[in-house]
Amino acid sequence: MAGIDNLKERLLNDAKVKALAIENEARAKADEILKEANLKADKILEENKEKSEKEGKELKERIISKAKMQVRDMILKQKQDTIDKVFDAVTEKINSMDTNSYREFIKKIIINNVEFGDEEIIISAKDKERIDVSLISEINNMLIQNGKMGNLTLSAETANIVTGFILRRKGLEINCTIDSIIRNLRDELETEIANILF
Repeated sequence: MAGIDNLKERLLNDAKVKALAIENEARAKADEILKEANLKADKILEENKEKSEKEGKELKERIISKAKMQVRDMILKQKQDTIDKVFDAVTEKINSMDTNSYREFIKKIIINNVEFGDEEIIISAKDKERIDVSLISEINNMLIQNGKMGNLTLSAETANIVTGFILRRKGLEINCTIDSIIRNLRDELETEIANILF
């Protein structure tokens, strides 16, 4: 019986040793798995942190870029409004000239735009008192002195314009309204005026 008890004892001891070895191996594997899991989790956290930081940085840059564009657009609009006011003020100044100053101003524009000297001048109803036959006669005399025909005529019809005039010859018309002149000047001078103002 002693042999069987010894055998049992040895089997139990072997089983305990194997169980302890299996348990130790399982714990070691578990520790390894936990260690790897922690490393993976740390790596994922780090990658997400970097990704979040990158996305945050990109979002910040987009917000700043958009804000800069809005500021630029606001400044451009302000500049445009200021230039508009400059040209509006010029138009208003011309429209509110006293009769003598306006007549001299119109005389210069007519002389500069007449090509032959036999054109017809169409004015607005508002200008009937300021641009009259006597002014056209003065201009005709000046044209003759400059070697052109002095046969300008003042049309009986009026044009739907505020100020200035329309030159007509053989069906062709040249728009010499103040609005048109200012618009042409604006195209030429806008950049220069912007440089002066800003």
